[in-house]
Amino acid sequence: MKNLLPTIVIAFTWIFSTSLSSWAFVENLGGSKLSILFAIAVAPCVFFFAFPIALGTISLPFQRGIIRGRFPRAPFHPIYFSRRVYGVCWTQVFYFKPLYSAILAIPAIKAIVLRLFGYRGELDFTVYPDTWIRDLPLLKIGKGAYLANRATLGTNLVLTDGTILVDGISIGEASLVGHLCIIGTGASVGSKSEIGLRTSLGVRTKVLDSVDIKPQCAISHGTVVKNGATVGMMSFIGQKCTIEENINVPPGSNIPAGTTLSSQEDCDRYFSSDISNLNAYRTAVMKYIVPAVSDE
Repeated sequence: MKNLLPTIVIAFTWIFSTSLSSWAFVENLGGSKLSILFAIAVAPCVFFFAFPIALGTISLPFQRGIIRGRFPRAPFHPIYFSRRVYGVCWTQVFYFKPLYSAILAIPAIKAIVLRLFGYRGELDFTVYPDTWIRDLPLLKIGKGAYLANRATLGTNLVLTDGTILVDGISIGEASLVGHLCIIGTGASVGSKSEIGLRTSLGVRTKVLDSVDIKPQCAISHGTVVKNGATVGMMSFIGQKCTIEENINVPPGSNIPAGTTLSSQEDCDRYFSSDISNLNAYRTAVMKYIVPAVSDE
């Protein structure tokens, strides 16, 4: 029965919503042409309200399973089972793009639907129909934040040992998450920070206030980027690094795991070392290439 419940939820919601909207039409079939036209206009509106509200209401008792932790991906585990039913309810709305985009376009409806699905943060933020969000009770999004299209807020992470890691994600006030970004499980972004397009933040990464991470960077798990720091384009920051306040990491940097950049001199030293290694490699390679070209 537990395995069938998500399917039953989907079937019930579709039947309930379509029946309710059809009723508005059928009730007026015997009336005047004007009443029939009125019913045709009203039926989609009834469905628009009934469908997400029914799903959100069904999800309410299962929101107890939307909690932080690591759980087995077993259908009969009480937490994972609740997550499955909640997930079915939410994704029926999320993947119904015409409906979902209309919900997001109307602030009052957006507020009702997000609150029903357990979101408790600010409502004055921008999100698009193809921005992946899930586990709404674990999301905290600040006022004026901007989540670009096709960005992913990954509150859950499936692991190869058959478990799932679940943790909250917070995006601070007036911060920007760019196109195709991936924000990892348990990560946080402070206020007035920018995460450039195609950048990924690892599990439990912390980006504090007024940080500027340029496009196509990879910030690994457990790293902390402190206030006012800048990470240049296409840089890699290893696991559990610390970048102190106002440090400017040059573009293309490769910072090893466990590094603490406590001053700009530390940062420049790493960058200079990488350049020296590349120049040495280039010199070694050219010794073999140039004579071969000359012989021809």
